[in-house]
Amino acid sequence: MGTRGNPNWGKPVPPGPVVPTITSFEEAVKELKLRPDQYVHSTRLREWARRNRNSKFIPESLLQAWGFEITKQPFISYSTTVLLKSRLGHSRRSG
Repeated sequence: MGTRGNPNWGKPVPPGPVVPTITSFEEAVKELKLRPDQYVHSTRLREWARRNRNSKFIPESLLQAWGFEITKQPFISYSTTVLLKSRLGHSRRSG
């Protein structure tokens, strides 16, 4: 009878290759063939930013330069929410 289970269980996973990621903003800039000094003056990039400002990364300095309102929202993770609920005496049973 052979061994059972995964022989690598509990061993650290060796790091893989670092793959650079490109943001949607960088893709838009590349598609529009813009240099950084052209960003503020590009009406097409500004329109893209207007449509995507709530769902994509856009440099805050550009949003400010274009006069878009910037609202800061704190990041609250699931574990923080669970911790806060437990400290407030909420549980799954209490609904």
